[in-house]
Amino acid sequence: MIILLLFLLILSCAPKEQKLVGVNYIDIILVDGRISISYHSENPLKPPAEGKPTKRRLPVCKRGRASWAIWVWNPRRLKDRFPEFKEIVREFGIGRVYLQISRGLTEDLINDLKNLGLEVFLLEGARDSKVKVDFSLINNLPVEGLQLDLEPYTREDFRLKRERYLGEYVNFLKEVKRKLGKKKLSVVIPFWYEKLRLRGRPLLRYVFRYADEVVVMAYRSDFREALSLSWEEIKLGRKYRKDVWIGFELFPLKDEVHHVYKVGKFKLEPIGTYRVRGERLTMKRENLKKLRWIRCEGVKGFVIHSFEAL
Repeated sequence: MIILLLFLLILSCAPKEQKLVGVNYIDIILVDGRISISYHSENPLKPPAEGKPTKRRLPVCKRGRASWAIWVWNPRRLKDRFPEFKEIVREFGIGRVYLQISRGLTEDLINDLKNLGLEVFLLEGARDSKVKVDFSLINNLPVEGLQLDLEPYTREDFRLKRERYLGEYVNFLKEVKRKLGKKKLSVVIPFWYEKLRLRGRPLLRYVFRYADEVVVMAYRSDFREALSLSWEEIKLGRKYRKDVWIGFELFPLKDEVHHVYKVGKFKLEPIGTYRVRGERLTMKRENLKKLRWIRCEGVKGFVIHSFEAL
């Protein structure tokens, strides 16, 4: 009965274009009572063979003032709680805001932010490159540029169609950069993008080619571990003379429990279970504040996720 229910769940969540073709492994993910599924052609419990191992080290950090930025996902809430936001700006020494394009976004709000001495980037986020960017809005507002937070890896069949999705992703970055004109393009990426390749080349080289700056989601509770995970991006930032920012998560995340099954002809064979602990990914507010007086070589600054979390 359990196996039958699993098959029904998998079929209902399978990609509509191509149900279970090329799927050799299934990862069933449980987070706080919610279920999601990821499809794989290769065993997700084994480390990926692609990409060269990165020799990591920590950048040199010393006393100084790094730049600080913050993500804001709800402009309407920001307007309603603007006095609180001003206090956060003062507390962390924030100099930049990445502001989601959504209801509540107005030129008056942007001017209020700029009157606080802040740089303002508009922000578009989506799971893939099908998001529609309003370039007339961006180019006509008093903002420094656009930040893209695209996450094609959240698609259930990303592991099966990685080359296609990454190709669309890179082409979209190229198109957006061209249409932005003199406005800057900021790109948000997970730290593990260093392991991926596209058309035989490291994916990061494409990202750094088109981005004016890169923000690495190095979500860890330990500052030194976050820097180490971002080492490859820091090196490429120096090489291409692009700014690299490190993002930290403050919102308490729930544990993820992964149950991995091998797909047989008439059965699912359980091959392993692992847990991703949310507490390892979340930075405490008091620890983040200590970084205000630290500057690290090759790191432009730190980004707080997010105003809503604070």
